[in-house]
Amino acid sequence: MIIDDNEQITKMLTTFLELNEHDCTVANDGSEGLKRIKENNYDVILLDLAMPEFDGYSVIKDLEDNNMLKDQKIIVFTASTITQDELDGLVKRGVSAYILKPIDIDILHSKLKEIAQL
Repeated sequence: MIIDDNEQITKMLTTFLELNEHDCTVANDGSEGLKRIKENNYDVILLDLAMPEFDGYSVIKDLEDNNMLKDQKIIVFTASTITQDELDGLVKRGVSAYILKPIDIDILHSKLKEIAQL
């Protein structure tokens, strides 16, 4: 699953995943993504932290509050300025990995193989 408000990024990620023979679901905001996560099981969730209104941090907090975070494999990505301590804090809370934008497909591929055996 991809949760990102940037259509260009979702298209790029969808193309990459489909070329590697993976099914892909896209949500264009955090609330839509959270709803889908609660209704379905996904091998991995690619989550943008910086989205308007219901952002990636809100998705993580909701999953955490509902004891669902530990069951998810989440790779977060962001273009915003974020400290190493903040990134490490997300990993301690249960996020599987993080990638800084612009997204390097080789790094993403490596993280997917490592985390979700995709």
